[in-house]
Amino acid sequence: MHVAFQLMLCVATVVAQATLNSFLSINNVYPDLCLVLACLAGFFSNEYKGSIIGLTVGFLQDLLTPGGIGLNMILKGLAGYLAGMTTYTISTVTTSAVVIVAVALSLGCGLASLIVAYPALNGSEAFHVISWVLVPQALYNSVLAAGFFWLTHTVRQSFGMVHFVQGRR
Repeated sequence: MHVAFQLMLCVATVVAQATLNSFLSINNVYPDLCLVLACLAGFFSNEYKGSIIGLTVGFLQDLLTPGGIGLNMILKGLAGYLAGMTTYTISTVTTSAVVIVAVALSLGCGLASLIVAYPALNGSEAFHVISWVLVPQALYNSVLAAGFFWLTHTVRQSFGMVHFVQGRR
């Protein structure tokens, strides 16, 4: 049952990425919802679950988008693994830690994709792409990841604090 839920979550994220990207774009900066999901899976559980969710969502993204098979799967799996490793490095994962790690992972995945897709890119073009595309996308991904993390963490704590008061009879 748990595996089926994870698979449905991965499929729903890839479908949402494909259909809602135009609605979620801000000044032609598009979020990578699959990367956000892989990072959140790592932050909330561990590196194993983060890498499994990342590999699954990356594989589905590779199947349904143009390009070669394997790059998204490797990058999303690695991002989920490294986000999960954050839970062991930092004793309590906070929203600010999520922002910092998500920015670093998004920039790393974007740079790796840029190098693989355009190996003969010169310096000025690379600087333009990094400063006008990758950095805003990394910031957008980190804000989304931090928002989902904060919302989920707040809801989880509020359900953990429910106390039942014995009323009059």
